[in-house]
Amino acid sequence: MDTEKCLNYQKQFFIDFAQAWHDRSDLELYRKIDTTASSLRLETSEVPAYILAYDKQAQAELKAYLQRGLTKWLRTYIPFFEINSEGVVMFGDWYHRRQFGVLDVWNRQIIQTDELQQQILPELEGYEKDNDNYLQNRLDQLHEQLYQEANELHADLDRATENADSAVAQSRLNRDKAPQQNSGRLKNLLNFMDNNSGNEETADSETTTPAPNAAEIDDLKTRFTAAKQLADTHYDEQKRQLEVEVAVIRYEYQAIVNQYSSLTQFENALVHIQESYLDNLQVAPNLASEGDDQHA
Repeated sequence: MDTEKCLNYQKQFFIDFAQAWHDRSDLELYRKIDTTASSLRLETSEVPAYILAYDKQAQAELKAYLQRGLTKWLRTYIPFFEINSEGVVMFGDWYHRRQFGVLDVWNRQIIQTDELQQQILPELEGYEKDNDNYLQNRLDQLHEQLYQEANELHADLDRATENADSAVAQSRLNRDKAPQQNSGRLKNLLNFMDNNSGNEETADSETTTPAPNAAEIDDLKTRFTAAKQLADTHYDEQKRQLEVEVAVIRYEYQAIVNQYSSLTQFENALVHIQESYLDNLQVAPNLASEGDDQHA
């Protein structure tokens, strides 16, 4: 394309875009944005700045206009979403509701910008798999996590107590053992030597692995008690919080299945927001300006 053709193409493009804006045609505005992104290999979000000569006020005006139409349509497409003027998408109208994401007006998508938003769908999927036991499973996981240190100390305490009891029992057994009566001087001598050898081995063994003393056991008891009390406190606090979280997940899931046949269908609807919205604009190309007297 030579210079003149290129300039004429650009001139015609801006004439067409200006006409689409004058007509308040949401469909044509989006078509021009998408075509420009494709032909210039730009991100869709970069195109409005390019078209409007990087004028921030003009970009804000265009975005606000297109957002009105997208928001209006989304309220029927996903009726349990509430969207404010800033494009913040809230899931439901109940107490403790969660932010699902924010509108990406240029790409006609809902984007999730942090981990809390990104974990909503996986949590709903987990709830759908076993909704009857979902809360108890989460509580069991919480209990296992918070009581890990206390459980380890309790196991150490059990082992130490068992070893101490075994050592005491062995000591009593050795003390109460009656000397064997052997006949024959040679046999007595051999037995004496064998007993000494056995005693030396026992002494070496006891020196190598001494039984826990009372102070060590008391220390383990103190540490276990402190760890359990701390775990009890944290569990009581987080259990209530988790119960609220699961109640919210239950509300969200119920809202979804009241509108869609399954969670999978809802997720599919999210993926195809852009295509579904453009299909709707084929029927109502001026959705954002419908009801506006100034553009009637």
